[in-house]
Amino acid sequence: MRPSLQSLAQQTYDVLIVGAGINGAAAAHAAVQQGYRVALLDAADYGSGASSRSSRLLHCGLRYLMPGGPLTTFVRHPGRFLDVLRTVRRSMAVRSAFVLEQPERARPIRMHYPVYRDGPYAPWLVDVAFGLLGALSDRKVALDYKRTPAREALAGNPFAPWLGNKDKLAAIASYTEYQFDWPERVVLDLALAARQLGAAVRNYTRVTAMRRQQDGWLVDVSDSITAQTATLHARAILNIAGTQVDAVNACADVPVGRKITGTKGAHIMFRLPSACRGQGLASVSSVGRPFYCMPWRDLHFFGPTETLYEGDPDKAHADTQDVDFLLREANSLFPSLGLERSDIVSTWAGVRPLTYDPALPMGHRSRRIYDQSDEGMPDMFSLSNGSLGAHRQTGKDLVQALRQRVAPSDPPQAGPAPASPIPDLAQILAKEDVVLLDDLMTRRLGLAWDAGHGLDQAAGIAAVAAQSCGWDAARQAEEVARYEARTRCLYGVRS
Repeated sequence: MRPSLQSLAQQTYDVLIVGAGINGAAAAHAAVQQGYRVALLDAADYGSGASSRSSRLLHCGLRYLMPGGPLTTFVRHPGRFLDVLRTVRRSMAVRSAFVLEQPERARPIRMHYPVYRDGPYAPWLVDVAFGLLGALSDRKVALDYKRTPAREALAGNPFAPWLGNKDKLAAIASYTEYQFDWPERVVLDLALAARQLGAAVRNYTRVTAMRRQQDGWLVDVSDSITAQTATLHARAILNIAGTQVDAVNACADVPVGRKITGTKGAHIMFRLPSACRGQGLASVSSVGRPFYCMPWRDLHFFGPTETLYEGDPDKAHADTQDVDFLLREANSLFPSLGLERSDIVSTWAGVRPLTYDPALPMGHRSRRIYDQSDEGMPDMFSLSNGSLGAHRQTGKDLVQALRQRVAPSDPPQAGPAPASPIPDLAQILAKEDVVLLDDLMTRRLGLAWDAGHGLDQAAGIAAVAAQSCGWDAARQAEEVARYEARTRCLYGVRS
């Protein structure tokens, strides 16, 4: 049951975790297991930020071996290459752990990478890249890598009929990748498991001010819907608010350095030929960045873009420039399909909370855990660039950093593990802190990701939810209208 602000304020917490995305939820679950008294808060709904609007890929780390330019980039910057190897090792480790521990949340897909004779990476370099991936893995979850010569690939690969530049194709490299199905559910499972262990967990609760006291932090919070307020006391704070990390830090009475660079990743969705179902294709865009055609349910999406973004992350959408770029790239990849703007089923975009680095205008892709004691904020930590796939390891690493400063008040405790079965609507309404219809449609039921976004079901679901949520007829209509407007804004095709 979602606690009241007043009940939250009645306890002193070892750690207040700000941000209930996938990394915040993982940190809360790990911390409470280690005996910490935990409060987990989010200004919006659980998993409603970058966690829900990514490429939804539990990737092996191949993209990190594509430097976004010539391979001499790594020669000129060996430190960056070592960072990449560490990131790849972590990607392979968390991929293996998640697939083995929660196979029902990881959907295997067969990915294909066309290798062209005039492309940025020669066939032998692709072999080396996959050799590195294998060498850095625990070999418990296979990549199933295979490089097929052009003639054989053109005869049997599901994407071959629509590929461009067939005369320059040297081979197609294929491997097994995994997709989150779906990340919002993973966030909820972790947050609710933390609650079962004793954590105070609450959505739609915004931090408005933080003041350091001798024995910890006083944190003013406000209900994002009702504007009710309360003050919480915590010995330490983990700021895992993603794109809002700097905004949360700014709530303190001590100025600190910038931590986040936001880049937008936009995607467009199509219905491709049925032969491609469950199959994906990895490529490199015209600007030298990884570009995917990924299966999603019975659709496929293309993306992502990568552009600097300094607006409101909650309003990030695929704008005209994004759609034009993605459509050009899709047609360059598959010219025979002749994809047009009218063929787009939907779009979406998210903002990556990359690590701020003044030397890298587009941000740094290495994860950082900042101990802000040196900035005059003792027992305060922030996270940048916490990836979707590495959430469990990131949660453990955050708790390990916390332990260097603050000891837990209670002994460690075991379980429960995050739940596996998808609960029915009645259980969701009773136990999963539904505040808005969008919480149900987008994150609890996943209907926003269907071709029709669940728009034809919204009114019926709102009527069922009304009694549990205390909505009268006017509020029901308001919730349906809000969901429809938000869906068209965030997932529609802009002219």
